Amino acid sequence: MQGEVTEDQVAAKWHEISPLIDRMSERIGDRDDFKVAAGSSLASDDALTNPYQLSHSVRLCMTAGVDHLHSVKRLVMDSQVLHVAAPFSLSRGALETFSAAFWMLHPIAPGDRIAHGLRWHAKNFNDMHSAVDLLPDVVQNSTLKAKYAKLYRISDAHGLSRKSIRDGYTSTAAVKYAEEHSSVRVLFPWQLCSGFAHGRPWAYLGASSREQFETEDPQVQHLRLTSSLTTVLYPALQALHLLQDVLKLFADRSNTSPIV
Repeated sequence: MQGEVTEDQVAAKWHEISPLIDRMSERIGDRDDFKVAAGSSLASDDALTNPYQLSHSVRLCMTAGVDHLHSVKRLVMDSQVLHVAAPFSLSRGALETFSAAFWMLHPIAPGDRIAHGLRWHAKNFNDMHSAVDLLPDVVQNSTLKAKYAKLYRISDAHGLSRKSIRDGYTSTAAVKYAEEHSSVRVLFPWQLCSGFAHGRPWAYLGASSREQFETEDPQVQHLRLTSSLTTVLYPALQALHLLQDVLKLFADRSNTSPIV
């Protein structure tokens, strides 16, 4: 948020966006919503990426992002609990997953959308095997190499680089893509949220209210850090705006109408 705003304005904005977030939570749970019309560009993308349909990947990102965003709203508005870090960690999850959805949907060229969708699945496979392969007595249904082979069958048909598919993607790259191509500035709020999630002093000391208390050591002070509705609103509002861009893209690609 730019410029100085009053506490009343911040509270009013929270009350304005809360029903929108509730509505999106309902929509995500509606199996009849977000249908892909036959003949649409997204239907074509789904056919070309089968069985790794692009719309399914986007829907999963939207579901995860809305769940994170709705949790912020439930915590801050419904429960009236203002944690120092938790709202930022939740907003970070929303910003990351909405950015990934935008990154997959946005490219004009179908080949680029297909590539992004396959890279998203490669990232899923890489993360899964990094985690599950370390567990004792867990047998995978297929090897990572076999999973890559299924992706390659699709990528080869479209002349896509196997290495680029295998390398997957990073949340940082997706957020930077959304920063460049969406109508929302998402990079800094995402970085701020990541700072809170990882306990980075720059985020805590730079974006929290502080009370200082002297100690027996004159060079050491105790700090009491508290958050505010204003600072918590900033990343949540940016996440909601990015979701609106994702919804518009989904509507355009699937020939449906966005409802927010």
